[in-house]
Amino acid sequence: MVMSNFTVKTAISKDVFIVRPCGYVDENGGAKLAKAVNEALSEERKKVVINFSESPVINSQGIAQIIEIAEIIVDEIGGDLAFVGLSELASGVFKMVGLLQMADLYGSESEAVDGIAD
Repeated sequence: MVMSNFTVKTAISKDVFIVRPCGYVDENGGAKLAKAVNEALSEERKKVVINFSESPVINSQGIAQIIEIAEIIVDEIGGDLAFVGLSELASGVFKMVGLLQMADLYGSESEAVDGIAD
């Protein structure tokens, strides 16, 4: 499954940077996701919500990129990270690889923003 039309949309709500990937999160998609998050971090934003509702499939390379993003946000800069819109399968994988120990999973984007906003 190759989707070359992977996109990342971003928004800001309250003090939270929201990232909305759209498409298959593979190595390429994960790199684009990381680039969007790194741009937010360069603007001193430390609270990030990633909404996966338009990215139902995440492969192992995408997971590796997301782990790297989480480590930077949570461990390196002491920020907050939340996930939204994970499929049941992705949620299980995120739990298994420890991502849900680094970030919280919310039912909606607005709940996630409220959950980590100042």
